[in-house]
Amino acid sequence: MSYCVNCGVELDVTATACPLCNTKIYNPNQPPATDVPTPYATVKGHTEPVKKKEFTIFVSTVLIVTSLVCFLLNQLVIQIGHWSYYVVGICAMLWIFMVPLFFPQKVNIYFQLLFNGIIIALFLGLVSYLHPNNHWYEHIAMPIVGLGTLLLEIIFLFAIKLKSSVLVKTAISIAAIGVFCLVTELVIDLHMKGSFSLFWSAIVASCAFVIDIVLMTIYWLDGLRAEIRRRMHF
Repeated sequence: MSYCVNCGVELDVTATACPLCNTKIYNPNQPPATDVPTPYATVKGHTEPVKKKEFTIFVSTVLIVTSLVCFLLNQLVIQIGHWSYYVVGICAMLWIFMVPLFFPQKVNIYFQLLFNGIIIALFLGLVSYLHPNNHWYEHIAMPIVGLGTLLLEIIFLFAIKLKSSVLVKTAISIAAIGVFCLVTELVIDLHMKGSFSLFWSAIVASCAFVIDIVLMTIYWLDGLRAEIRRRMHF
């Protein structure tokens, strides 16, 4: 009976490498046995990947059936309000959000982000239509959805089109979070109180500003950037 010198796992007499850590086995006093069957699998299994068409049909079927069943329940059985409209709207949004998975080679990411923003705005419009109340859709939902869509477009522009470094991508993303929080508090305060006063968004924006200064300082100092890459192994 022998054990791996690296991880200590017990080794079979037929083993030529540790089954746990893959360390090569060399024991001149006990070479691997070749006259007994090995307990380990000798053929690697292979599973065929799911075809895009089948995946699309499966997801579409699930979402369509869910929407249809909920709609019929709302119309025929549980006739309380219009709750099924929310389910139908969410299923439609999920399908649209998954379009890049269905057709990865045919979707323009910038158009998809814009279309996603429009769909979210339409869904919130449905909610506003079913529950009309003090114009929250125009004053809060639309500005926030519009800003969020624009910021995502900018992030993907730097990440894909301009092929920026990891530090620049991270800095842009963090700055976008700070801006988004500031505008969110702005529109909510203006709608609810008619005035704007910084509170929670100032904390988020301040943290984002400090992190961005640190990241950009690292980006501008070549020696420091190289040292961090070496120590962090990336």
